[in-house]
Amino acid sequence: MASADWELLERDGESAAIAAAIGEAGRGRVLLVEGAAGVGKSQLLAEVRTSAARAGADVLAARGIELERDFAFGVVRQLFEPLLTAADDPRRQALFAGPAGQARDVFALPGTAAGGPPTGDLAVLHGLYWLAANAAQDRPLVLAVDDLQWCDTASLRYLAYLLPRIEDLGVLLAAALRTGEPATDDHLLRQVTADPLTRVLQPRPLSPTATGTLLRQSLRQEVAPAFTTACHTATGGNPLLLRELARTVTARQLAPDADNAALVPTLGPAAVARLVALRTAGLEPTVVALARAVAVLGGRAPLPLAADLAGRDSQMALQDAVVLEARGVLQLEDDDGLLVLAFVHPLVLTAVTDAIDHAERARAHRDAARLLGTRGAEPERIATHLLHVPPGGDRQAVAALRAAAAQAAGRSAPESTYAYLRRALHEPPGEEDYTAVAAQAGLAALPVDLHAAARHLRQAHDRTVDPVARADIAMLLGTAHVYQLDFDTGLTVWERALAELPADQEERRRRLHAYLLSAATWLAPGRGDILARTHDLGRLPVHDSIGGRLLECAVATRESNECDPTAVSRARRALRDGSLVDQAAGDLALIGGWATLMCADDDEILMSSLDAAVEQAHDHGSIYALVPAYATRAITWLWRGHLAEAEQDAREALRSADLGHYDLGKYTATSWYAVLLMEQGRLDEAEQALRSIGVEASGAAPPGPVPMGLLALARLENLRGRHVEALAAARETGRAFEAYDYRVPIWSDWRAEAALALHALGSGAEARVTIAEQLRLARQWGTPLALGGTLRVTATVTPGQDGLDLLHEAVTVLDGSPARLEQAKTLAELGTVLLRSGSSKAARQPLRQALDLALRCGADPLEQRCRRELAAAGARPRRPALTGPEALTPSERRVAELAAQGHTNRHIAQRLFITLKTVELHLSASYRKLGITGRAHLPDALDPSTT
Repeated sequence: MASADWELLERDGESAAIAAAIGEAGRGRVLLVEGAAGVGKSQLLAEVRTSAARAGADVLAARGIELERDFAFGVVRQLFEPLLTAADDPRRQALFAGPAGQARDVFALPGTAAGGPPTGDLAVLHGLYWLAANAAQDRPLVLAVDDLQWCDTASLRYLAYLLPRIEDLGVLLAAALRTGEPATDDHLLRQVTADPLTRVLQPRPLSPTATGTLLRQSLRQEVAPAFTTACHTATGGNPLLLRELARTVTARQLAPDADNAALVPTLGPAAVARLVALRTAGLEPTVVALARAVAVLGGRAPLPLAADLAGRDSQMALQDAVVLEARGVLQLEDDDGLLVLAFVHPLVLTAVTDAIDHAERARAHRDAARLLGTRGAEPERIATHLLHVPPGGDRQAVAALRAAAAQAAGRSAPESTYAYLRRALHEPPGEEDYTAVAAQAGLAALPVDLHAAARHLRQAHDRTVDPVARADIAMLLGTAHVYQLDFDTGLTVWERALAELPADQEERRRRLHAYLLSAATWLAPGRGDILARTHDLGRLPVHDSIGGRLLECAVATRESNECDPTAVSRARRALRDGSLVDQAAGDLALIGGWATLMCADDDEILMSSLDAAVEQAHDHGSIYALVPAYATRAITWLWRGHLAEAEQDAREALRSADLGHYDLGKYTATSWYAVLLMEQGRLDEAEQALRSIGVEASGAAPPGPVPMGLLALARLENLRGRHVEALAAARETGRAFEAYDYRVPIWSDWRAEAALALHALGSGAEARVTIAEQLRLARQWGTPLALGGTLRVTATVTPGQDGLDLLHEAVTVLDGSPARLEQAKTLAELGTVLLRSGSSKAARQPLRQALDLALRCGADPLEQRCRRELAAAGARPRRPALTGPEALTPSERRVAELAAQGHTNRHIAQRLFITLKTVELHLSASYRKLGITGRAHLPDALDPSTT
């Protein structure tokens, strides 16, 4: 009986789960087989592949290789390259159609070079997602990944990107994970293994009964109970160890009887290393050398290459390989006519590798790198070996590592790029190259390790004499320090660069000023000396360059924080076209320009700029550019009362921040996501979200950016009726805001939360004093959202006719503004006050308006409140029918309009960067609200005037 059958003993539950997953592969599923080494994970994964192929699915397989942990997209390439290589040209073009073309540079295929600047990491992930979607278009696709713990970081990031979208595809991701083994990237691995879609299988060791069955099948004879017991005790029921033990028993020609049971512990079956040593004992040195050569090459290698490394000709090496196959060490495979040697199991590979002393292993890796170089191997293949060779001042090694780094950078794999450059610095390069390599390493490390980035950039900066080149490095060096919260060092670096720059470098000067001003505004509290320059910088002549526009955004942000309305025109001027989005995506100053227009309720340029930023990031940008774009758009949707859109964008921001380890982006996005959850009545989820970024009910503001999370906590405590705690959190927020000199009410409305808490605690007079300053600032700023919201809170804490007058003013201010959610809250408050004052009839109209708006916003708590108050006012609140074009959400409207223009669901999904399932949901909702049965009726339904 085959070994696969042995290892599937007592696996009925796992087999049933595999069958179910394959049966549902058309809907997207994730299957994770998890367990100790040798427990049979690979055999279960083999069952997935066999059963899926039998069911008509395309099966793509890969294995994580310990040697290739730094090889960019190594697992992804194992998965897709066979499919792409086998495809004829029309089929390959179809696989790379649409956004999938952004992933071409990942693969070592003829004609895949982009010929332009490197595609950003997000664009590559998005392209790989659509590559899988295209591959699964005609029939289900199975991606089978063994040894997931050794998967390279870039491939892990792709799997983590794929999982939240996999339901939309006919894809089954099946993976095997060895427990107890350090992962390449624990954070990304957790995203894969903890996804809600993931079904985890944990095969258990075999029972004594199954152990006896396996031994009888292997030894082809009866086995004494005492011998079975000894074997089970020695191996713990591990199928691989049992099989290895059976091989040793056969080789020793031992009878499996009670008399020999006592010998079982002496065979060393609990350690594969001992078993491999027994199996290779007495072999010719050349045979052992071949096994070690294959181990050095990663556990699987073409016969000619392994033979060269072992110092044998191919014919003699083939004879050695046959011996190793007979001993159960290696297996011979035919890979499209090429004979390949592979270890029978990763544990056997580990055992052979561990038996090679460190000096010999280093020499073998150096020889492997040399051999691969003479054979024209791609640079990363060579570099994976150089990473295991001690530094030695080898100029050729430096050149090879730099070439590998360039290749990894072209595939948008920063971790791999940095790994190669870091190793090149250790070699080290010659004096003439050291500065350039250090600068490249620092740049590559920015999204990977800020401390390392600062160290390398400092090396490059201090070695650079030219002031312009020093300034360029200083921009990156200061960023590395500021983003690791070392504000003083970062700002000092930028200020020195400013002082050193020649007078003719105006664009760079303005960019550095923008960096300083933005950091002091958002990240580095207490730098009033930098903030004091705002007015002088604002009077500079317009400089139509990227640096000039970034400075305009930075100045506008400070002006808006000072409630100066001139900030709006400045921000509009800076963002009037897409140049900043294209060339400064993710820049802090650009985000400040968006924030200014958000505070001003100015959507005309804001939304087009945000949409362009999302598109740019997906098309050729990075995760660091996408997160602030999605987060800012989510806040904009929230303030405009489009809660469904806000949640969708906030979730995308959080997923992307997790993918890129973007802690600053995660903090900001989570803070506002918590506010969104509160508006939907999901208070427990909001509390959990805030806790995930370190904002606790009993804690102070965590270190980092402006304390939006602590402000969200104050709001949550008020909603829970914990007003003492809300007051404490609000006052702590206020103290933090003072350090940033923040005044614009729409951001720093801590006084509103403090006033509401004081009012609830019976301190009405103090509440009115507290909110008075915010009302003054709101009137100075003058936008509907800021002023209307502050008027509503002021009215809440103001008794009698004065409070009612403030509410009427708020309603007037908000009428016709985009701030629908705040308008709904204000109308609800007005109706409630009128009702409490005995004017039931007058209360009904504002309450009905508030109910309609709350429904359109998706604000469930506000909707429920309006229904209660309407009932108390003697009205019969009915759920208004949300029908007609005006009932569509912005997302539904965009999808419906594209469908009305004749675009397919697939094209709509690609154009809007959403999944096919989301397109289908939006179209279904649109049909229902428009009262139609299909897309053929969309043009007339969206524009009734045409009928």
